[in-house]
Amino acid sequence: MSVRTLARRGFTLVELLVVITIILLISSLFLGLSTGDGGGLPAGQRFIASSVRTVRAMALMNRGPGTTGVTYATRYRLLILNDPDDEVNHLRQFVIAVGGVSSADLAGADPTTITNTSVAPYRWFSPEPAQLLPTGVVFVPPATDTATTLSLTVAANTRRSIIGPLADGATTNATDSPGSTPPWMIYAPTNQPMALNAMTADFNPKKWFYVELQGTGASNHLGRVLLVLAKGVVRNTGAGKAMIDLSSENQFAALSLRPNGDVSMTLDADEMDKAK
Repeated sequence: MSVRTLARRGFTLVELLVVITIILLISSLFLGLSTGDGGGLPAGQRFIASSVRTVRAMALMNRGPGTTGVTYATRYRLLILNDPDDEVNHLRQFVIAVGGVSSADLAGADPTTITNTSVAPYRWFSPEPAQLLPTGVVFVPPATDTATTLSLTVAANTRRSIIGPLADGATTNATDSPGSTPPWMIYAPTNQPMALNAMTADFNPKKWFYVELQGTGASNHLGRVLLVLAKGVVRNTGAGKAMIDLSSENQFAALSLRPNGDVSMTLDADEMDKAK
């Protein structure tokens, strides 16, 4: 057997360098991920973007809480939990909520006169179970929320979510505050349509921030809507108080809700540093 034949059975130096380079390139894809982090900030962006698009699709299909397929005064929302006493789920759990009045419940009433979203015949339900952002990823609340603080000092009103009040003048009540910045509601995820004021303590209703889309699929907010995520961990600091321990001032990501109801994702610090 010739020396030339033997040489063909091994790897050349160039081939070894190519294999090592490929291994390094593949490994680099995972350097930003820790075990069990679920994909980090990019995955968090995708989760929220997917949920917003699901809400938009439901709005365009006029899917409401009624069983007849005909609904009125319907509202389509993506909720984000705001419960500082719940370290595990605070600012990490999110769920879709749909509210409205079915034709079977109108009893001859004019649907345009039903503006109180808390009492029957207005009912709410969640078509899907609540979900969590990836481990180590949290929603950064708007600057108006003083119950949760950040461990890093950032410029006033920057690197914070921006969610303006609803644009249609919905009625504010004890369990739904559409005129707040950000809007919030007291809700317990349920797949059975029910009124908000019927969600007693047995249902464990909690406070949630929300973004809302109109029946046309467009945003129903005044001004800009920016949902900011960060790499960090929620820590309870007292009754009704919490802090987000952030890993770095560079570990932020955001989603912008467009006027048409779609979302765009960004890692641009300048975009997140705009107070309005």
